[in-house]
Amino acid sequence: MRPETDPRVTLPRPPAPHPGIMHRTTRIKITELNPHLMCALCGGYFIDATTIVECLHSFCKTCIVRYLETNKYCPMCDVQVHKTRPLLSIRSDKTLQDIVYKLVPGLFKDEMKRRRDFYAAYPLTEVPNGSNEDRGEVLEQEKGALSDNEIVSLSIEFYEGVRDREEKKGPLENGDGDKEKTGVRFLQCPAAMTVMHLAKFLRNKMDVPSKYKVEVLYEDEPLKEYYTLMDIAYIYPWRRNGPLPLKYRVQPACKRLTLPTAPTPSEGTNTSGASESGGATAAANGGTSNCLQTPSSTSRGRKMTVNGAPVPPLT
Repeated sequence: MRPETDPRVTLPRPPAPHPGIMHRTTRIKITELNPHLMCALCGGYFIDATTIVECLHSFCKTCIVRYLETNKYCPMCDVQVHKTRPLLSIRSDKTLQDIVYKLVPGLFKDEMKRRRDFYAAYPLTEVPNGSNEDRGEVLEQEKGALSDNEIVSLSIEFYEGVRDREEKKGPLENGDGDKEKTGVRFLQCPAAMTVMHLAKFLRNKMDVPSKYKVEVLYEDEPLKEYYTLMDIAYIYPWRRNGPLPLKYRVQPACKRLTLPTAPTPSEGTNTSGASESGGATAAANGGTSNCLQTPSSTSRGRKMTVNGAPVPPLT
């Protein structure tokens, strides 16, 4: 397949060097990634990516097999692949092929259709490995590929923490406790929706005050605000055999304050080390954090506590 020129892919930006700088998403053209995704023999995107063991250069499987029928050297660096049987020194690179399918819009779908059409036109042709993917019978959903406008089903529930989950697990395993309602809710959202948008939705749905922050997690790991649902599907081991399992928790928002610059002592003034350390300690204790205390559960007529206590389920 010839490379695309217009579609763009979204990649997370590397962490900022300073904690005060917020993470942002950088959109880059896929043409900037083409040198790493294209076969040097046919000029198209990798199909059944295959890598030469000696030099680690990759090509389409059909391209490199046809090339090695008459050559014994790598077409890019002239390294000898094998003295007599070069096909023994090439390996299928499934990881690279999965990356190409995920980055190039529509490539996997088009390739599966092309294979189905071929075997429909030549029904007596034998499939090399006999797999569903070789016959083109694997759907895009089964492969795990997502597009920006695709709808993703997800489940959201309150995060209880590892300790609370282990405490509840014991009685249930012994049959001494009744199964409690977990308050799981199900949503359908576009794959391009970010974690920040989901957190805002939860804040508005539960009427969480601005002095608290809503954090979204996958299993026990907090998610970055700039992650999209498509990023989560690619980063974490979700196989689309059910709703995307997410969790949330509510915590007091901590606001960082900048420490004031210490005045420069004038010449001839003796400043003791004890006074300096005392001032630094006082600034560290009173000026570095402005974390709000948890209000009582009756302050606004609803049950809301933080760090372990349950939050009202979504309605």
